[in-house]
Amino acid sequence: MKIKITVSNTTLLDKSERDWIQNLGQNKFYKAAGWSNFAVAEGLALDLFKEKLLKIPLEDDVLDKEETLQLKKILENKIKYLLSIRVPEPDQRTKIEFLGETIGLNCTPLGKNDQDNWINMFYRAYEICQEYLAGNKLLYLSIYEEE
Repeated sequence: MKIKITVSNTTLLDKSERDWIQNLGQNKFYKAAGWSNFAVAEGLALDLFKEKLLKIPLEDDVLDKEETLQLKKILENKIKYLLSIRVPEPDQRTKIEFLGETIGLNCTPLGKNDQDNWINMFYRAYEICQEYLAGNKLLYLSIYEEE
C-alpha cells in the first residue's frame, strides 16, 4: 500500500486540476505539498497522524494549532537533517529561505543531491504551516492510498 499525504492551504478535493493551473498566475493563492513512500518509510509525521491514518481516505481535514505546531517542528527537523548531509551544490535552480538562511537547491536529475526534491517538498509544507500559524489561512490534511 502506497500512502500519499498532502498538506494544503485550501481544500483539495473540490478543485479541479484546471483550478490549480489558473491559480499559478494569480499570486499562488493555493499552496500544497504532498509526499508518499519516503515520508512514510522515514516515519515522518506517522505518530502525529496515527489516528488519522486509520481513517484513510481522509479528505481535507483541518488541523488545529497544536497539530500544526507539531507538524512544523517535525518538518523543520527533517529539513535540517537533510541539509546536514548535502554536498555543496554549485548549480542552484531553486532558493528557499529557511531559518534565516538562503539555501540553493537543484531539484533536477542533474543535481548532486537526491534529497533536494524532498527538502523542497517538506519546505513547501513547512511554509504552509507558517502561513497558518501567522493567522492567514487554514491548514488542510488529506491522506489517501495511491494507485
